[in-house]
Amino acid sequence: MIELLINFTSKLAERYGIEKVILVSEVDIEFENLEVVRAPRHYIETIKSTFAITGSCGFTETIMSIPGISEFVEAFLEVSSLDSRAIVCVYLPNMKGVFLIDGESRMSRVLKECAEYVDPSALRATLAVALSIAFKGREGKRIGTAFVIGDAENVIKKSRQAVLNPYEGHPEEKRDIKNQENWESIREFAQLDGVFIIDSEGYIISAGRYLDIEGEITLKYGLGGRHIACASITKNTKSIAIVVSSSGGDITIFKDGEAVIEIPVSLM
Repeated sequence: MIELLINFTSKLAERYGIEKVILVSEVDIEFENLEVVRAPRHYIETIKSTFAITGSCGFTETIMSIPGISEFVEAFLEVSSLDSRAIVCVYLPNMKGVFLIDGESRMSRVLKECAEYVDPSALRATLAVALSIAFKGREGKRIGTAFVIGDAENVIKKSRQAVLNPYEGHPEEKRDIKNQENWESIREFAQLDGVFIIDSEGYIISAGRYLDIEGEITLKYGLGGRHIACASITKNTKSIAIVVSSSGGDITIFKDGEAVIEIPVSLM
């Protein structure tokens, strides 16, 4: 089976001129002339668990019908600066297959719309940090946080500091979310109550800040106070908010007071 998947993946890549493959597998698989990008281990485990549960209930599931697969891949492509086309190879117990994402994804369209307010590279870097927090948490525990990007002056006016600002007085290079060397400290400060405030170029202004809620906000059932606050601030300022849920690690992006896309990182 594994040789069949390798051969089919390679032929598909050659046909569409794709040089990278996203591998969803617990084992190392090598593809000649293809660069392999591995899906995170936590994501693989949740897919396996979901498949086991649906299988035990008598349901027959295919890889594309499991919630979150396509959304995750689209987000992964964006933050990795990969081409909008991708081949995904799945090799897991009881679940094997290959599928192609071809053309502009919904995620790509959403991020282009959000770029009206913020620098695209800053937005992608923030999404990458949010994904890492959603998958890894902190010290083995799920944590929730949020990032509000753009229109920083007005966002500051409509918020208040909950704790001492850990970014106060630091130079830009230490506050630049586009610099991966700063991501570890960002993940550490994500444990603070409140949200990160980031300017439109990607420089963190503050962490641990509470947002004021203005006007009536209606969101789908199950979203909490952090989501409501982020929906409100994006409705009343020209900012974008990326929220990591503390309950499941799922990610929601808000623009103009609306949830423009959800990435169900946790499939359970």
